[in-house]
Amino acid sequence: MIDLAKNVKPTTDAKSLSPLKAPWLFAFRYVGSRVPKILPYFQDLGGSLQKAAFKISLQSYVSLIVVISGVSFVASFAVTLVLAVILVTPILLALLFAVGASFLAGALVFGVLYALPALLASSRRKKMDLELPYVASHMAILAAAGVYPARIFKLMVDSSTTPEVASEANEITRDVEILGNDIITAVEAERDRSPSQHFAEFLEGMVATIRSGGNLKNFLLDSTRAMMDLRRIAAKQLVESLAGFAEVYVTLLVVFPLLMIVMFSVMALIGGGLAGMSVSMLMLFVTYLVIPLCGVAVMVMLDTLLVED
Repeated sequence: MIDLAKNVKPTTDAKSLSPLKAPWLFAFRYVGSRVPKILPYFQDLGGSLQKAAFKISLQSYVSLIVVISGVSFVASFAVTLVLAVILVTPILLALLFAVGASFLAGALVFGVLYALPALLASSRRKKMDLELPYVASHMAILAAAGVYPARIFKLMVDSSTTPEVASEANEITRDVEILGNDIITAVEAERDRSPSQHFAEFLEGMVATIRSGGNLKNFLLDSTRAMMDLRRIAAKQLVESLAGFAEVYVTLLVVFPLLMIVMFSVMALIGGGLAGMSVSMLMLFVTYLVIPLCGVAVMVMLDTLLVED
C-alpha cells in the first residue's frame, strides 16, 4: 500500500511565517493560550469579524490586539523616556510623561484595532446595498432560465461587477460543494454572516420561497422591482442632501474666509489683536489651520453622504 503521506509536500510551516505576513499567527503563538480568559469580553467582536470577511478566528484576532497594544505601550514608553532624557527633563517628570504617553498609545491602538472590523463591515454593507438591485435582477434572469438556486449562486461567484455579493455567493457555494450542506442551510448561514440587513432579508425571502415551493422567479422579479424603487427614492434624497451640503460648502469655504479677510483687514487698520495674537498671526492661523480643517470636515461630511460605486 502506498503511503500517500510521504508524497505530500508540507505546506509553509507557521513558524516560518514572518510577523509581517501573518501577524495574527505570530501573536497567537505567544499569547493565544492566555487569551481565552478574556474572550467573553470580546464576543461582539466575533460577529464583526465575520461581517468584515476576516478569515481568522476571534482568539487569533484578540491575540493580535493584545500583542500590538502591548508593543505600542512599551515602544511609546521607551521613546518618550529617551526624548525626555535628551531634553534634560527631571527624571520624575520624564517618567510621568512616559507613562502617560504609553497608556495613550496603547489605548489608541487598542481602540483602532477593536473598531477596525466594524468599520470594514460597514464599508462592505454600503457596497453590498449598492450592488443588490443588480444582483437580484441577474438572479431573476437565471431563475427564469430554469437554473436551480445552488447553480445561481455558483454563477454569481464570477461576477466582476458585484464583487462583494460575489464573495458572499462564494461562501454559499463553498458550504454546498465542499462542506456538503444543502442550499437552505448554506443560505441561512450566509444570512447570519452578512453585514447587509437588506441582503440578509433578501436571502431570508429566498429561503422562505424555496421551502414553501413558491415560484423563485416571481420572488426575484418582485424583489428587483422593490429594490429599484428604493434606489430611486434614495437617489432623490441624495440630491436633496447634496443641495443642503452645497450651502454648507459655500458657507465654510467661500463666505467664511472672505469674512475673515475683511475683518482682519479692518483690525489691521485700527490696530489691535485678539487673545494676545497679532493680526498677521491670526491670518496665518486661519489660513493654514482653520480653513484646511473646514475643508477636511467638508470631505468627511461628503463621504458620509456618498457611497463608493
